[in-house]
Amino acid sequence: MKAVVKSNSPQKIELQEKALPVLNVGEVLVEVAYCGVCGSDLHAVNHSKGYEFVQINTTLGHEISGKVVEVFDKENRHLINKNVIVESMNYCNECENCKRGRYSICLNNQVIGLHFDGGMTQFVKTNANFIKEINNDLPIDIAALIEPMSIAVHAVKKIKNLGTKDTILVQGPGIIGFFIGLICAHKKAKVILSGLEKDYEYRLSKANDFGMTILVADKQKLEVPIDYIFECSGSSAALKTGFNSLKKGGEIVVVALYEQETSLFLTNLVRNEWPLITSYGCDPVDYTDASKLLIEYGDQIREIISFFPLAEAEQAFKESIDQKVLKALIYN
Repeated sequence: MKAVVKSNSPQKIELQEKALPVLNVGEVLVEVAYCGVCGSDLHAVNHSKGYEFVQINTTLGHEISGKVVEVFDKENRHLINKNVIVESMNYCNECENCKRGRYSICLNNQVIGLHFDGGMTQFVKTNANFIKEINNDLPIDIAALIEPMSIAVHAVKKIKNLGTKDTILVQGPGIIGFFIGLICAHKKAKVILSGLEKDYEYRLSKANDFGMTILVADKQKLEVPIDYIFECSGSSAALKTGFNSLKKGGEIVVVALYEQETSLFLTNLVRNEWPLITSYGCDPVDYTDASKLLIEYGDQIREIISFFPLAEAEQAFKESIDQKVLKALIYN
């Protein structure tokens, strides 16, 4: 089968021939229908700092929808021919954090498509514990976006008292920032999605259709005080300048991952009681809320997706790196 793998050369992928996965106890085989290109895939391909653990020739992809075609154990036969998604985070369910329900920061967490072979291929295996059947109302193409939507759900939950009178600034118009903005708008908050002028054509311009206001940060100034910021850009400069618009006692949730170290003058955070909140990944429960949102907004969301056949995966990565697409989905 064909598989998209990390290569020796930064910003390059390879389309390799790999053997069909062999199942072990507890595992199922999924025929992949769609797999999203995530920012983490781009970091891995770019050999970015913090992604050194991703081995060369690892099959990428952790935003997976498809159909179960084979199982190892008799008790999982009911899954055969079921449309499913694959949870990205393989948590141990045994460590202190897992027992507290904090699966996204499992002490032994591994991510499919980064720590081991993932879904940018024709068939992928996974433990049956990380399979979720797709709601009949959720199309299988849109279902591949349940993982990034779950990450957005997880991040928004970090703000305990988000209400209709709040003004939200989402920094970074990638798909996670876009979905966070959509969720906050769904909750009737006022949402401003910010990015740079180069982001406008392919990313920012689509935000109005989802109830968000657009801010082109390198051309416009923010005119209103902000209650909450979601930092999704991965820009150290954006992280620092975001505090300039935050109300005293406001909160900032950092969702992006960064390729460079960042310095902050913590005295300002202390004097203004600005808690610096981080949000990583998602928990199994977040998939339920994500599924409901994808069902409600699925037709609109399909309009912001760019679809690429597996044979054109290199183009999907190029346009994603060049930010010429908002979200790329690879299909078989």
